[in-house]
Formats: sequence, C-alpha cells, structure tokens
Amino acid sequence: MSAAAVLGAHRWTAEETRILVRAAHWAPRRWLRGEWPLEVRGDGVDLVERPGDDSRGRLVACGMLLVHLEVSMRALGWLPETELSHDDADPRRIARITAATRKRPDAGDLASFGAMSGRASYSAHGLPILGVDEEPADGVRVKPLSPRQIRSLPKVGGAIARTIAPPGEEPGDPWSAFLITTESEARHHLVRAGQVAQRIRLLVTESGFRCSTVTEPFDPPKVRVSLFGLAGLPGIPQLAVGVHHARRR
Repeated sequence: MSAAAVLGAHRWTAEETRILVRAAHWAPRRWLRGEWPLEVRGDGVDLVERPGDDSRGRLVACGMLLVHLEVSMRALGWLPETELSHDDADPRRIARITAATRKRPDAGDLASFGAMSGRASYSAHGLPILGVDEEPADGVRVKPLSPRQIRSLPKVGGAIARTIAPPGEEPGDPWSAFLITTESEARHHLVRAGQVAQRIRLLVTESGFRCSTVTEPFDPPKVRVSLFGLAGLPGIPQLAVGVHHARRR
C-alpha cells in the first residue's frame, strides 16, 4: 500500500487556504485590476487566465503571484511542484502548483514568507549577487546594471532612473538595477520573467534593502523590439528591479 493511500490525499484546510489567498494579495496587483485568478482545489492551486487589456503585464504579474504561492506552501510545510501550461496546451490555465511532499520549513522559508509582507529578517548579508547575463530560468536572463548603464539605455533609461531614484534622492544613497529579459514573448516566458523579478525582490527585502519594479517604460511593443540585443542586452527587455543600497532603518 502506498504512503498516499495510508495518509490520504491532502486537501487544503480553511486556514491554509486563507494563508494562500493572503500571500496572493501581497503580490503586485496593478495589472490584475483586483481579479485574482486563483482556483484552490484538492492539494493544488490553479492560476487561470482572466481576459484584459494588457496580457503581457498580467502574465508577468501572474509569475510574481506564483512565487508568493510557492513561498507560502513552503512555509506551510510543503514542497511545491509548479507546472507551467504552454500557450497551446491549455488556453485558460497558466500554471498549477501542487503540494508534492511534506518538508518542515526552515529559517530561509520563513524569512522569505516574511519578506512577502515587507518584513526584513537580515538573515541574508549584502545585496543579491547575480553573474552577468545569468540565466536563472529557462528562457529568462538577468543583467545587473549600474545607474550609468541604466541611464544610457535609449528610450527607457531616463524613465527607469527617475522611478528608481526620484529627484531629491540623497546622493549618498546609491542604487543599481537588474534588467530582466526573455527569449520570446510566449506566455511561459513572460510568467517566468515575473517569477525571476519577484524572487529578486524577496531577496532584497529579506536583506533589509528597498526595491522597486519598473515595467511601464517597456510597455510599448516598439520599444521592446528596438532594445532587442542592443548593447549586449540578451533577449527582449521586459522589466527592471531597482535596488537602493542603503539598508532600511
């Protein structure tokens, strides 16, 4: 007899469901217009498509939401298993996250859960370090950029810099940014871009630094196309995560 037959299939309790929904509401919501495409069923959660004007932005936001669900499942003592649906496989479902196996949450899991609500644990030392052109997910890359490199980007550089470091920012409070690019604009690549961006944000927040996600300068398709492969940038730029290097007090 299998362990699953002995233990019975896991079903989310009312309290677990409340925690999952709260984690979803902590994710950036600007593109979702208040609609949360979650369907909690059995031992998993489905993320489903909700039609709207900005499908690119919604898919990036869904990737961010996915990270919050994965982190909350780990905090609840489960190892999540995430399956992305490709465009032609299931036109409505974006992803399914399943509570695969039991695992006691460790300090890192709990610190990540706290970071979702803006709490810093200071368990991580210094800023997140990523290698140049690191590829943390299939078809998605991250390129660390200095303020000078950001400002030199045509069409978007000034807007990104103003959003991350608004006028009046203390000169002694340096900042930098991670540019996130995708191999294509297929649905799964955009979702993965959102996942990568949100993981960086949680690491930054956990370490006690301030950060901001910048997407608006990349909204026009012509802008994204014009930046493809420019100045050594790998892929299609989708968004940037800005980091202030001074720790929050």
